[in-house]
Amino acid sequence: MLSAMRWMLAALALALGCSRGSETPEEQVRGVLAALEAAAEARDVGALGEHLSKSYRDAQGNDRSSALGIATAHFMRNSSVYVLSHVAALEIPEPGAARAEVVVALAGTPIREPGDLLGLRADLYRFDLRLRDEGGTWRVISAAWQPATPSDFE
Repeated sequence: MLSAMRWMLAALALALGCSRGSETPEEQVRGVLAALEAAAEARDVGALGEHLSKSYRDAQGNDRSSALGIATAHFMRNSSVYVLSHVAALEIPEPGAARAEVVVALAGTPIREPGDLLGLRADLYRFDLRLRDEGGTWRVISAAWQPATPSDFE
């Protein structure tokens, strides 16, 4: 169950959106992904929930409400959450839609760089995220994940 909570946390971590400015859609999505790392480390379920689409569904069948419940349980069990992420691919296939492939490491101790992963116990995942621009805010509408390895961060 702990592992399930960690992958869900990572999925939620990747769900934080940002509002539109003068940035390109790709810059906005990259901003979302950077902000997600900070939100997860802050253990802020409220911020995560603001940026999950109401129609969110993940590969495990979780909807928005159950995903936030899993994140809450994880935060209650873990006093510290450290995240290292790497955007492996990002595309905007059509206006208002984005796909991001992101590699994420979650640990209970700080992760400063990919080389730290060799000496840490961390959960590693590769996420396929689908985002949609919903009224000027990018929100995650779906997520799928699989295990990753330290070499995926290179």
